[in-house]
Amino acid sequence: MVDTKTAPAPETPPRARDTPPLRLTGGGPRRWRWLALALVLMAVGALGGVTALERLDERQGVLVAAADLPAGHVVSADDLRVARISVSEGVSFVGAERLEDTVGRTLTVPVTEGGVLPEEALGTEAAFPERDSAVVGVALRPGRFPASLSAGASVSVVVTAEEGADTGVQAHRAFVRSVEATADDGSVALELLVSSTDAADIASAAAAERVSVVRVNPRGGV
Repeated sequence: MVDTKTAPAPETPPRARDTPPLRLTGGGPRRWRWLALALVLMAVGALGGVTALERLDERQGVLVAAADLPAGHVVSADDLRVARISVSEGVSFVGAERLEDTVGRTLTVPVTEGGVLPEEALGTEAAFPERDSAVVGVALRPGRFPASLSAGASVSVVVTAEEGADTGVQAHRAFVRSVEATADDGSVALELLVSSTDAADIASAAAAERVSVVRVNPRGGV
């Protein structure tokens, strides 16, 4: 006999509970204060970026020495490189756009490696040495000069007194124009740019082998 009972109807799923609405942490006014602070910080950051770009734009292309260049040196393209730096008002310099005009000029003052090429450093062979300056030749044996001495170096010329004199030791500021080996024993001949008031004393002392040369900082004293 066929069972004609009706299958039980599926149970109705329980009614979902009401889910409470999601609530953000903190009160409304506090959230607005944080948002306002974030906007202010973003504005300050943008302003700082604009200021940094403006400062970057203020930098200028200038010519700097690629190596120590002595006074009297005729400038070549290899002696110079271009750098972008911020230059203070009143500072003399040669702009990068004058590179071609600078090549072939004679330096009237020495320029150290990495130093900005000043406007007053450019002259002609006829203008060298400058007024109140002189070039003297000095022959030195090993031990009377640093082995690393090279053209363009700033030096102190140490002059010892003659025997029996009471003048003591004197030091004179100078710049090395050239260094040339003269013998197998390491002796050299130097060309020094010195003050015209010191030239006679240095030349006389050098002839008597009473001169030594000490390399010094180009921005320091004698």
